[in-house]
Amino acid sequence: MTELFAPRAAVVPPTDLHLGQAVHVNARTAWLPATVTSITHTRIGVAYGAQLQASSPLADAVAPWVVRPADGVRLQAVHELRTGDDVVAFDATTLTIAAVWQGRDRWWVIDYTNGERASMPPNAILRLTDPTPTVSVNGIPL
Repeated sequence: MTELFAPRAAVVPPTDLHLGQAVHVNARTAWLPATVTSITHTRIGVAYGAQLQASSPLADAVAPWVVRPADGVRLQAVHELRTGDDVVAFDATTLTIAAVWQGRDRWWVIDYTNGERASMPPNAILRLTDPTPTVSVNGIPL
């Protein structure tokens, strides 16, 4: 089964991070939007959006293996997934959703077109491919 939220031992930290970059931070079963504020070998400094900081205390520095660049990827709550959405796994592979439904235990079950199945808690937030083209002016993204 492809891991959407991979454990530390299986993950290589991204090498293409830079200050000010938009990233997603893996917080167990939810990806959170953030911006890179510092980079070291053992920690990535991040700043979360104002709405996240107000709701619960989050670490300002996280392990490098829980950070992924946000370019070309959007966040989507599990209950908003639809057939045909392409989910980005932790290793950057994509899986196309064949069906998504909620079980009696309130967990969501996702069937993929390749025959795999995943169960997600009701508060899961996944990374999906974003087909929206990047808008730029003179080569500088907006």
